[in-house]
Amino acid sequence: MVKVVVHVDEAAKVHLAIGNVRNLLAAEPASEVVVVVNGPAITTFPAGAWADLLNQVPQVELDACHHAMVSNQIAATDLPAGVTVVAAGVVRIIELQEQGFTYLKP
Repeated sequence: MVKVVVHVDEAAKVHLAIGNVRNLLAAEPASEVVVVVNGPAITTFPAGAWADLLNQVPQVELDACHHAMVSNQIAATDLPAGVTVVAAGVVRIIELQEQGFTYLKP
């Protein structure tokens, strides 16, 4: 089983990241995938950019950085159901890498 953490910090890279996740899961269906969203990309949650992935691929974990949320005036209630708020995106990425996850940044 492949374990991958996908780091998305640019809004312009969201669709590329979603495509990467879909392609990975098509090739390796048993993969464990965590997407960590921070920086300006956090604004794509309220805009609905992740809705299809959340609905169609529920096994993918989507994490939102609390610091980025605060910086962009986004409340947890602005996030779609299924998104997990983490204290700091960079810390979450490090934790996952320590657990054997491969880092991918589109």
